[in-house]
Amino acid sequence: MEKNVFIFGNGNLSFNDFLSHYEKPLTALFKEENTKFILCDFKGVDTLAMEVLKCVSPNVTLLHIGEKPRYMPDKYKTQVSQWKIIGGFESDQERDFEAVNLCTHFLAFDFNSDEKRKSGTQKSIEKCLEQGKIRINAL
Repeated sequence: MEKNVFIFGNGNLSFNDFLSHYEKPLTALFKEENTKFILCDFKGVDTLAMEVLKCVSPNVTLLHIGEKPRYMPDKYKTQVSQWKIIGGFESDQERDFEAVNLCTHFLAFDFNSDEKRKSGTQKSIEKCLEQGKIRINAL
């Protein structure tokens, strides 16, 4: 079965938190055949995941707002030149909605929501769950 994994999270996530919550599940996914990754181009989880995936997988779809991504890893001696880049989205919400539609699975953690504010990450997690996407948890 093919897995299309949307990896996302908060923009202010620290590197140590990224390692705590994303490293083990990502490492396990790298060992599975037929796994593709979906990323967006914001700071935090998005850029850290790009840096991890650039030398590991050609099977990445990167979604971005406007004409070009806000961040893009180096293509030299990496797999980035094989990534599928889709742009032209008008907003983070429109881009994230497309990522949710494309995925079968998701890997995400939200650190920023509370009783007063729901982060974009939390909204995307809820959309994934509403659409029956499978959550990948830390191992």
